[in-house]
Amino acid sequence: MTILLEDNKAIALRFAQEGWGTEPHWRQIWDELMSPDVIYHFNSAAAPIAGLEANKAFNASLFEGFPDIYQTMGDVIAESDKVVYRTTIQGTQTGEFLGVPPTGKGVKVNDFTLLRIAGGKIVEWWYECNLLEVMQQLGLMAA
Repeated sequence: MTILLEDNKAIALRFAQEGWGTEPHWRQIWDELMSPDVIYHFNSAAAPIAGLEANKAFNASLFEGFPDIYQTMGDVIAESDKVVYRTTIQGTQTGEFLGVPPTGKGVKVNDFTLLRIAGGKIVEWWYECNLLEVMQQLGLMAA
């Protein structure tokens, strides 16, 4: 069991670091680490994003909005087939983000990622950050 937990943790950390959308070969890393049928639950949206290619397209658009975005890794916890990690992300919105034109403003927010891993592949992914805080920092909503 300990070996499986360490393997899952290594997959999650590789995804977080090498699969980060500003890394040049992030798409190839996703091909290696994710199931073709991966399910992504983004910020408690009613409908998940299904499939590897749809997830690549969605995430590419997020990173185009914040091309300088980076993350600072916090806690990483593995149990059974799940790994959760906490990061702080920071960047400047110089491109379109979720339909919002560039604001030129910076954002810093804490987030959580939970990955379910089966057979050495990420099969399900939950991501949560405070999008209200993001919109407030971008000047799109009152604080």
